[in-house]
Amino acid sequence: MYKAVFGLLGLIILSCQQSHATPSRGTPGYHNDAYQIPVLPGQVRDPLGYYHSKEQLFTLVEREDWPAVVKLASKLTTDYQNDGVTWYLLSLGYRQQQQWQAAIAPLKRALRLGVRLKRLPKWHDNPNDMMVTLAELYGALKDKRNAMVWLERALDARWDDKPALTGRSLFSRKPNPHFAAFAQDADYRRLVGAEPVAEFDREARWRHDLHYLAEEIRRLHVSAFHRMSEQDFEHKVVQIDKRIPALSDQQVVFELMQLLGMLENGHNFIIPAWGKAGNTQQLPVQFYLFEEGLFIVAADSDYQHLIGKQVLTIGNTPALQALEKTGEVNPRDNNMQQAWLGPYYLSLTQVLQGLGVVEDASKVTLTVRGDDLQTQQLTLTPRAMQFNGFPKLPRQHPQSAPYWSKLLPEHKALYVNFNAVRERKDMSLDAFNQQLRDTLLAGQAEHFILDLRDNSGGNGFLLPSTIATAVLFEALVPKGKLIILVGRNTFSAGHDLLMRISKLTSPVLVGEPSGTRPNAIGEAGWFTLPFSGQIGVISSQFHQQGAAEDSRVWLAPDLPVALTAKDYFANKDAVLDAALTLVSSGSR
Repeated sequence: MYKAVFGLLGLIILSCQQSHATPSRGTPGYHNDAYQIPVLPGQVRDPLGYYHSKEQLFTLVEREDWPAVVKLASKLTTDYQNDGVTWYLLSLGYRQQQQWQAAIAPLKRALRLGVRLKRLPKWHDNPNDMMVTLAELYGALKDKRNAMVWLERALDARWDDKPALTGRSLFSRKPNPHFAAFAQDADYRRLVGAEPVAEFDREARWRHDLHYLAEEIRRLHVSAFHRMSEQDFEHKVVQIDKRIPALSDQQVVFELMQLLGMLENGHNFIIPAWGKAGNTQQLPVQFYLFEEGLFIVAADSDYQHLIGKQVLTIGNTPALQALEKTGEVNPRDNNMQQAWLGPYYLSLTQVLQGLGVVEDASKVTLTVRGDDLQTQQLTLTPRAMQFNGFPKLPRQHPQSAPYWSKLLPEHKALYVNFNAVRERKDMSLDAFNQQLRDTLLAGQAEHFILDLRDNSGGNGFLLPSTIATAVLFEALVPKGKLIILVGRNTFSAGHDLLMRISKLTSPVLVGEPSGTRPNAIGEAGWFTLPFSGQIGVISSQFHQQGAAEDSRVWLAPDLPVALTAKDYFANKDAVLDAALTLVSSGSR
């Protein structure tokens, strides 16, 4: 239901609100449901009238005039019975008026036919979302048996916000009210992953969480054993189970991070900051990997003097060797994602300890070197972990908005920075793109530069308007240059945008290789461990943005530009400079 488009977590938190949860392995159960769809004739007495009525139906839904929706949708489904959308909207009209029983049959029909609500992204049209809705309808009618049947079907079809059922989701902190009549029943609590009522000791609680996570990996992941064997996975689970008595809470969480790391694709991780037990500590600095090595690019107030220093060792481990070790807990799509997220894992002290980089997680010694080439050792005091999304390279001229633009008259270029696929409060993405198109139609730009270097994802349903703008530019200005700035943070929905524009146009890519593959396992199926409360995501869908045979590990730049510490700390944006030099050169 929600995409993480780890977006990885800014996304994650901001909204990871995309759903491409159409089950690739089928949707167990509903094909054999008693509500079968016969082969029906497609004849409509007044096709043009039907079309205009369907357009009117969308308008009524947007106005939320539910009685009128039911009236018109009833007529349309009578006139023509082969469109899942009209059946879905008929059910929606009934649901919004709490006519639970009436909503069931048309929703089953919609589920059987399939639905895509392109104009109505607010409503959930994926099969497993509709299964949950059917469970809610039966739950509201206090029909526990059917509610449980449809919940089970949804979970088997990888419905990806199971924690929402018990009010432990990032998106919902209240239990689902439709199931209130039987929410305390043991079989319901077991199905939805609620904390067992029975008293467990500490070791039993962690064992319960371990096996719950292992089962959620099996349930949610679209292809859990594409990189590892099932036997190796089981062996790791057994190993952790045996070691729990000798491990601290933080060490257990590290082992769970390693378990997810074995999956070896990007949308799998734990955020060890929000649990009831096992949260990690974090160093008060942010690391970043440049061509010259690992550097400190941001720091808490007491450590600002360290910004700009190169990190040579962490504990007694060379910095780049420590970075390589983070691959154990950084399930990644490619090595650019390792360059992006590996430095983040180096800031987590229990991870450093678990990887053998340091012996004592309570005090971490760094050896650093400044511009004067003098080295010094210093010990950092960790603090509680904070998480507001995976870190990005702090820009010299930061903009908090997810998208913004400016004209560069001296280069005859329109520069668009698109750093998160989510809506601005003051302007929708559609409205923003309309402004961009007006600028292009007015002939104010001969070149178009789209900066996706910091775009690590979000709500993929929002992408079409930006794609249309890029296509319009190339059609309007065929001799102009369409340039896309890419890098290690170009990931998830941000990478989907890169791929979809690249299919329809001929952009020049400038910067680093991208942070994921054209065809990748993605999405974000959320889990919350019942006892410890640790939260994370599991890859739940396969995204094929490239051809079936596309085996590229990333999109390589046409104009490669390395990120150097020298340029960065001199406030020089070498990637953008290279793009501007290209548009000024007059060559295509």
